[in-house]
Amino acid sequence: MKRIILLVTAFLLISVPGFSQFGIKAGYNFTSFGDIDLGKNSEYSTAFDKKTGYHIGMLYKFKIPVIGLAIQPELLYSEVKGNLSVTGPQGNTEGANLKLSYLQLPVGLQWGIDLMLFRPFLQMVPYIGLSMADDNNLKGLEWDVNKFRYGIGLGAGIDIWKLQVSGRYSWDLGKVADFKWQGTKTFKGDKNKGFELSLALLF
Repeated sequence: MKRIILLVTAFLLISVPGFSQFGIKAGYNFTSFGDIDLGKNSEYSTAFDKKTGYHIGMLYKFKIPVIGLAIQPELLYSEVKGNLSVTGPQGNTEGANLKLSYLQLPVGLQWGIDLMLFRPFLQMVPYIGLSMADDNNLKGLEWDVNKFRYGIGLGAGIDIWKLQVSGRYSWDLGKVADFKWQGTKTFKGDKNKGFELSLALLF
């Protein structure tokens, strides 16, 4: 009975204004597609250069009183970019600008300390995503993009009144794509990873 009363009380406190907030969020993705597995004795070599992407969307945060925990689910449009260079057996190099767009659902699990107008926190952020579009501008390069994205992020942030500044390093747990060069050679793509920096306005 005591447990039920505690759970009901916690639920009511979460529902009270001040314990829950909506918000809008935007930021930059400093991520990389990672390495490509060319296999043994490959005549080709590849290199990835990072390019800055972005994310934008909305969030809902609710605090669990007393123990300093908060849960922050988000719905984001996220764009990941990179540049792929392919060098062939004759030493000729061609490059492609790659871009992937995702609808992403991160759920932030935060632990922080309320200090009046400030709340520094640590966060763990599991996420899933769905590929919305992909593009590359290199003739002869095909890629089979993994439609589902999932992974985890670790980071920190601070709430300053109605602003939230946060950063996290995220790792995809599934590969980005398989690449095929000029219809013959298939390269196995690695996981996307990198740093994300965000600013949110809370209501």
